Formats: sequence, C-alpha cells, structure tokens
Amino acid sequence: MSSCNQDLSGLDAGLYLRKSRMEEGLDTDEVLAKHQKTLLDYAKEHGIHIIETYPEVVSGESLYARPQMLRLLQDVEDGRYDCVLCMDLDRLSRGRMKDQGIILDAFKDSETLIVTPEKVYNLSDEIDEEYAELKTFMSRREYKIINKRLRRGLQQSIEDGCYVANAPYGYKKVTIDRKPTLEIYEPEAKFVRMMFQLYAQGYGCVSIARHINALGARPHRSAEFNRSSVARILHSPVYVGKIVWNQKKHIKKGIKGNTKNIVIYQPKEKWTITDGLHPPIVDKELFDQVQAILDKRYIPSRNDGTIKSPLAGLVKCANCGMNMQRLVMKGEPYLLCNRPGCCASTRFTLVEERVLEYLERTLEQLTLSPTSVLAGRDTSVLETTLTAIHKELASTQRQKSRLYELLELGEYDIPTFRERMDVVKNKQSALERKEADTLRAIQDAKTSDPASLAAKIKYVLDNYSTSDATQRNALLHSVIQTVFYHKEKKTKPTAFYLDFILVPN
Repeated sequence: MSSCNQDLSGLDAGLYLRKSRMEEGLDTDEVLAKHQKTLLDYAKEHGIHIIETYPEVVSGESLYARPQMLRLLQDVEDGRYDCVLCMDLDRLSRGRMKDQGIILDAFKDSETLIVTPEKVYNLSDEIDEEYAELKTFMSRREYKIINKRLRRGLQQSIEDGCYVANAPYGYKKVTIDRKPTLEIYEPEAKFVRMMFQLYAQGYGCVSIARHINALGARPHRSAEFNRSSVARILHSPVYVGKIVWNQKKHIKKGIKGNTKNIVIYQPKEKWTITDGLHPPIVDKELFDQVQAILDKRYIPSRNDGTIKSPLAGLVKCANCGMNMQRLVMKGEPYLLCNRPGCCASTRFTLVEERVLEYLERTLEQLTLSPTSVLAGRDTSVLETTLTAIHKELASTQRQKSRLYELLELGEYDIPTFRERMDVVKNKQSALERKEADTLRAIQDAKTSDPASLAAKIKYVLDNYSTSDATQRNALLHSVIQTVFYHKEKKTKPTAFYLDFILVPN
C-alpha cells in the first residue's frame, strides 16, 4: 500500500498546495501554480479524480492560522476523499508537534491516503505510519532551528525598518540592498489614496467600500472591500512609510471561554512602530487628518478574546450568507451585515429578544403538540433554505462557465481568471457544505425526539438571564444551529424576519 506504483485509478482526491520554507520570498501564485500543474499531471497519469483544490496562501505555521488546511481536515474527517495530493508530506504536517498529530490522526482515522509524487502514505499501515512520524519529527526539528534564526534577526530587521511580513494592499514586496521592503503598486495605491481622501471629505467606511468596489478595487483575500477592511487601511501607519508590528494577537480555542481560535486586533498603544524603508502612499497631513476624524467617530473593538455577543456565530445574512456582526453605533449595539449595501441593520436587543421569543413559542408548542413542531421545521424553513441553495449552486455553475468563455475570448488574463475563479469555487464549496448541513438537518428533524428538544430549550430559557455573554452564546448554540436574518432597506425597526434551524438531537 505504501508504494508510489500502486493502483490509484478512480480515487477521488483533494489537492493541497502550500509553499515550502525554501520557497519563501518567491511569488506565491507562481509557486502554487507550478505545484498545481505537477500534481494535476500526476493525477491525470494515475487516473485520480481531483474534486477540489485547497491553495494555502497564508504562511502561518500553526494549524489555526491555515484556513485551507482546516477546510481540508473537515472534508477528510467527513470522508469526502479517498486520498489527498500534495508535493510532499511536509506541506501538510509542517509546524507544531500537536498540530502534526491532529493532521496525521485525521488521515489515519478516515483511512485517507496521502499521495505525493515520490510516495503514497497509508497511515493505517504500521510501516507507513512510523515513516510519516519520523519524517514529521525531522521537519519539526528543522522548524525549530529556522525559528531560532528568524527570532535572532527579527528585532534587528524591525529596528532597521526593513521587516516585511506580507505586502499590504497598495504595495508589493521587493528587495533593495539585500533587504526586503515594499514599493508602491499603483493599480492598488490609487484606491488607497481615494479611501483617505473620501474619508477626510466626510464619507463613511461603508460608502467608501461601496464606491471603490464599483470602480473595480479588490482586496487580497476576499471578493470585495467592506467596512472592516477599509477601516483597517485607514488606521494603518504603513501608508505613511512606517513599519508596524504586533498589531494582532492569536487566542487559542478555549483559553478565555472562546469556542474557536480567534485573532484580536490590538489597540495602538500595544503596536511596535518604526520608520520603514518604503515610500508613503499618502502624505502625513492627510493621514493625521483622517486619524483625528477616526478618533472622534470610530469606536474600536475591545476584543480581549472573550465572546461579547450572545448571538456570535449564530445569525447569518439571508442575502449573502455571511455572519452578521455586532457593532456599537452611537452608543448602542446593532446587528448588521458586513457586506456593503446588503441588508438593513437592526438594534441588537430586538434580534436577541426575537430569538428568545421563538424558543419560548417552540417550547410551548412542543409541550402541546410536539409532532407539529418538528414537521414545521421540515417544511417551512429547511426546504425553503435548500431550494435557495440549489438556485445559488446553479448560479455559480453558470458563473464558472462564463469565466471560461471570457478567458477564451481574451477578456481576462490568466492571473485575473484564476483570482475570479477562486472566488467562485470558494463560494461553491461553501454552498455545497451548507447543502449537506441542511440535508442532514432535514433528516434529523424527521427523527428528532420532541421530549429531548423540549428539555434542552427549557434549560436554555431557565439559565439565560443569569448568564454572561459567553455562557449565553454557548446556551443558544446548544439548541440553535443557524438563524437566517432578513430585513429590507427603509423599513421599520421591527420589520425584520428570522428563520431558524435547530440543532439536531
């Protein structure tokens, strides 16, 4: 089973792409494209069917800082693939020992093969498992040595003003006198200047995001700009020639009651700021003017790693599927979609009250007529949701076909085509996962135990008022899987609608 000559024809596979340490500093897109071609050629030669590609553009070493790996592991654990293709084992399991164990265990428990051009690993085979563990141990040792070297040079690089992690929007990475730095990338820099100028003229972050999106601006790691991404650019001293370090802090799952790994954007007083070698995009006078307005208008997040919103991770926009965000405006919390112009916002307390009212009604109905409640879940919400998902999937398939047509007509160059196609494929993957979750929820709704559900809801309602935000969030997550939020523009404050999917039991 461990031979690279074994028969792999007909296997379904995921394809994982990630740069090696030796390739750091090289263009990520070019490196990943080269690896993808090699692996696609290998798959074609051996008759392997590639279902989905997972390109890791983030260079984080820890598992929680690798979003594509987290997606891949979930799909592996769900048994979606017979094997996963990658250039070598280190691309999958490089990093901390604990993370390596999690990754290898996921492949072993699901009996998913790891296929590289040099070797096929079947971790159910004792010899292959020992070989993989030895290889990851050596990789871990190399990782520690490299990190020691990096730490020794990091502080000096910051003091010299030449430390560059990833090129921020508006810049690209270059090397001058053997020192990594940034130079202005004008196709993006023009939008950065526009953001600062518009904000100084009185426009808000949402209006600015909507305007530059319409002009064709695209951020590096998402489909479009939103309120948060514009605000981060306006706050960043990088655009006046500074180097900023320690802006973010990672909080691991469970450290402060959080249910997942999170990233905290730290307050400015905790940043390390020094003069950089790179040229500024905006002048100091305009930057200071914008900071003065931000200090008066913008209330920064005080995220300390604990959950502040009882509805965190529960409520999604029914229009775009993104998580709704709690934001304090004029001293009062609101629930809103982070996508500009998507749907109208609502006072947070109104939504929270509506959620509790739904649970109270559901508990009452379960007590009086349990069968009708479960049947209602099956038809009124889940089937409607599934129909909407199918329509969106059909739309994404049409988008993919259209992208191929535009490429053939010469309307797109290859980099633009890949960028647009990645956005569509990521959307399609999210919809497919949502489709699977909804189908499971429909099936579970038909076999749910009314008494068990009633007991869980009663426990939530009995304990909600005496719990803090973190505890309230955990209580709601125990009975509610998803809440879809609908609200039209220019409607009354209470004219919003919520569709609920309960947790299967």
